[in-house]
This record gives sequence, C-alpha cells and structure tokens, in this order.
Amino acid sequence: MTLPIVATLGIVLGWYLVLNYEAALRAGTSVAFCKTQLELARSLGRSAENFIWARHGELPPPVIESEIRERILAPVSLLGGGAWMFSPGQADCGRDPGLPWCGAAQGAPAGENGHDQPSGMERLVAEASSGREGAGRFVAKAGNRQEIIAWAPVRVQDMSFVVGVTSSFTDVLAVTGVVRQSRNAMFMMGLMTLGGLGLVILSTGNIVRRRLAEIELERANAELEARVVSRTEELAAKTKALMESRLRERLSEKEAEIAFQAGLVESAGTYLHTTGNALTSLEGLFLKMRRTLEAAARTGDAFAAARQAAETALGRGESPVVEDIAALEAALLGRAVPRLSEILVEMGEVKARMIAELEGRRTLFDARKSRGRLTQAVDMGRALAEAVEQARPECAARGLSVSVRDVSGVVVQADRRKVGHGLLRCLAMVRDAAREGCAGEIACLAERGGDGRVRVVMRARGAAFVGADPSRDDPELLAFINYLNENHGVFGIVRDSEGFCAEVELGDMPAPD
Repeated sequence: MTLPIVATLGIVLGWYLVLNYEAALRAGTSVAFCKTQLELARSLGRSAENFIWARHGELPPPVIESEIRERILAPVSLLGGGAWMFSPGQADCGRDPGLPWCGAAQGAPAGENGHDQPSGMERLVAEASSGREGAGRFVAKAGNRQEIIAWAPVRVQDMSFVVGVTSSFTDVLAVTGVVRQSRNAMFMMGLMTLGGLGLVILSTGNIVRRRLAEIELERANAELEARVVSRTEELAAKTKALMESRLRERLSEKEAEIAFQAGLVESAGTYLHTTGNALTSLEGLFLKMRRTLEAAARTGDAFAAARQAAETALGRGESPVVEDIAALEAALLGRAVPRLSEILVEMGEVKARMIAELEGRRTLFDARKSRGRLTQAVDMGRALAEAVEQARPECAARGLSVSVRDVSGVVVQADRRKVGHGLLRCLAMVRDAAREGCAGEIACLAERGGDGRVRVVMRARGAAFVGADPSRDDPELLAFINYLNENHGVFGIVRDSEGFCAEVELGDMPAPD
C-alpha cells in the first residue's frame, strides 16, 4: 500500500507546485511590467513637459493638449493598449476614449509593487487626480480582461494633467512566454498524473493479486500441516528406532575421528619439534661457519708475516719453506674459504626453505576449524608510502635516503595488515644490507604490470649497496614470503653493478566463500 500512497501524494504535490509556479510567474510578470510602464509614463510626461515649454505662449492650452494627444500619445501602442491623458475634473471620455475608467475597466489596482489592493477604480481616479504617479493591475468590465495601468503627473506653468499607459495583461503574459510555460507545465503535470494514476492502478491490482495468493497459500499451508501431523504420527516409531541406530553409528565414527585427530596432532607436534631443533642446530652451525670465515679473513696478514719471518730467517726470498707457506695460503684463502662461503650461502637458502616449509606445516596443522581469509582492497601505493615513512628515520640515521613515487589507485585484494608489515620488513632487509659509513639511495615504486599483477620494487643503489648481500633470515620476512607463496605471489632479489633490487609481485586473493 505504500506505493499507491506515495504516488498519490506525488501527484498532489506536483499540482500544488505547478499552480504555485504559475501564480509566481504571473505575479513576477505583473510587477515587472508595472515598473516598465511607470517608466514609460514618466518618459511620456517628460516629453509632454518639453512640448509645453516649447509651445507655451504660442498656442492656447486646449490646442497644446490636443497636440500632445496627437503627436506624443496617439503613436503609442502597447500590447492591446495605448497612452492617454487626463485632466483632473475635466475627464472627457468622448475626447479621450482610452481613459481606463471610461467604461473599460473596473477592479482592484495592484500598486507599484504589483500586489492586489482592496480599492477599485475610485482609487485610480483619486490617485490620478491627486497628482501622484503610480501603477497597477485592473480587471476590465468587458470580457473580464485584466489590464496593467501606469500614470505620471505633468505640471508646467498653469497646465496640470496626468499621462498614462495601458496594456493588456493577457497579451503581456503571451508575449513574455508565461502562457506557454504554464501550458507546458500543465501538460507535463497532466502526463505525470496519468502515469501516476496508471501506477496506482497497477500497484493496487498487484496488491489484490498478492493478497489472494497469500490467502491461497495459507489454505495450502493449513492442508499441508494437517498432512504432516498425520504422517508424523505414523513415522514416529520408525524414526525413533532409526535415530537410535544412527546415533550408535555416529558415536563410533566420532571415536575413530577423535583417535585420528589425536594421532595427527601428535605427528604434527613431533614434526614441528624435530624441524625446530634442526633449525636451531643449523643456526649454531651457521654461527660457527661465520666465525670461521671471519677468522680466515684475518689469516692473510698472518701468512704475510710468516713469509716475511721465513725470508728473514733464511736470508733469501725463495726457499721451500716460503713456497710451502704460499701454497698453503693459496689453498686456504684461494680455494677453501671461497668454497666455504658458497656452501654457507647454499645452506642459508636451504634454511630459508625449511623455515618456509615449517611455517606452511604450522598453518596446515593449526586448529582444525575452518577460518575464512580476510581480504580487502589494499592501495599498494599508499601502503608502500606508509612503510617508507616508518622506515625513513632509521634509514636516515645510517646515511641512506629513501624515496617513493606517488602512485595511487594500484589496488589489490589482500590482507592489509600482512601486506603492510611485509613491506616494512622488506625495507628493513634492504636497510640492513647497506655497508656502514657509505651513502646509498632506496627508490620505491608500486605499479601494475601488463598481466594485471601488482609489482612493488625497492631499488637499492650507491656505494652502500654495491656487492651487498641482503639477508632473508628475518622470521617475519620469511612469514611474509610464505604468505606470498600461499597466494601465488613472488619475492625475488636481482643484483646488478649498482646494487640490487628487491621485487614483490602479488595478485588478487580469492574472495572468501
């Protein structure tokens, strides 16, 4: 019932606005033409005064009035009306039939402001006789026609009269387009009324049909409920026996599932514990190997001192002892130490893979309840800018400049918290790879590639990054890399002669079910 009521109210409100609009147009046009005709009456009065000054003394006053009527007032023709002249106490409708009160008009004037007043033609005659100017809208007796009348006094020497201008208000409305606008508004409102009435009829028909359908549905529901009650009574005994049987089966299945889950959790705990211990041992081995490499880096000076001591003791530069020392130095520093460094790098990669696999297993063996992924629209340009602002103070403390290209609108469906924290850890990896005391620059950019995936590039250049080897041992960084792998993302590091470049690629995560 809401739609018919709204449509009816809309029709009533529309007609109210149209009628008010038409009344406002008529009132505004009346006010404007009252002012315009008053100015025209004043202009005719000034012309008459100039003519009197020019002919005063040459012609008698009656002749001058006649000349004014013929030369100044007679040529004026204004929208169904014209100009007229009135001498107080000497109104002669035969001599000047254009006078408004000569049987042509009767009604209430509107005054200079165009608003209706209670007085009639007597007030018009009184105002004209008093010598005051004015303007108004009147209703004519003949044909109930409205006219706009304006007048202005003329006083020169011993002559005193009033000149005025009359126009048909109907012609004024037609010329100014008010009639056309009113007609168009009425026509459009009529079409809207027809459409609204049709909508009301259709809506009422739909409501009636829907109510009949509801009644029929209620009847069908009552019959169905009766059948259900009868069937329920018949199947009550069978259902009870069947439920008891199924309950026993479900209890057995639940016991088996609980036993399986317990074994699975125990296996997962054992696997995670064993892998964690292995990673801990591997970290200790890495520490020993790093210390060994640091000590090996200082053996160059020891070998040089040994060669010099041998040469001093033997008194010559070439001897088997000196050659053996050189051979040992070449074998140790030239072959063993580089190979050990390579092995350390390879083992670091193995460790990174093990940590990533451990994180994946931990997620796999997490709580068995289903958890939907939380995804939202992430502006990667804004997220990268926020990460850069957080990392800027620490980078500045190490003499590194950080910049980010302002690229907005690069949006991807992902986990906002993980992506923001992961970008911050990537910046920390790039910062920690810089050499102490050297200048460098980190330029960041987020863009969308040709395949639709979002790429975040962190390019490290300068003396601080030439030959640098960024480390991915940060557990939080590894967790971010694992998050990328789970969501078909990519993390990589590309080295060049100016430094290296860390790149992150990420596509839209699937929406949760």
